[in-house]
Amino acid sequence: MLTRTLPLVLAAALAVSVAGCARGTAPGSLSYYVATPAAKVETRCGGGYQVFQRPGEPTILVAAYGVSEAVQTLCEQRRGIVPVRAYTGVRHEEAAVEYIAMMPHLKGCTVVSGIEHTRLHSEFVLACPGVATGVVSVKG
Repeated sequence: MLTRTLPLVLAAALAVSVAGCARGTAPGSLSYYVATPAAKVETRCGGGYQVFQRPGEPTILVAAYGVSEAVQTLCEQRRGIVPVRAYTGVRHEEAAVEYIAMMPHLKGCTVVSGIEHTRLHSEFVLACPGVATGVVSVKG
């Protein structure tokens, strides 16, 4: 019986994986950040995260390690720490704030919104101060 159903199960798994690839890499999807280098971030209770940011874009993806997420939750409960979700109310905001603090090119940036894609992946939009440029005036 297993010999007959195994090819069907493998074919179904292949069809599902190909269908997932066909959707493309739209902004906001997890696959949008796949080729982006990750920065490792740790929070006050030792939670481990990977943060991805595509060059020149004001969004970041925070991916939590499953074991670290469980350890951090237990640590916060034991110490009576309220998770940092001050601005957006979205899971993993503390990691986004830590990422901003450790990246010199994000100095002065803040988290303005976020969305929780899964329990281990959240995406945040950053607002950064504009770079001052020379003022051009036209007299007419």
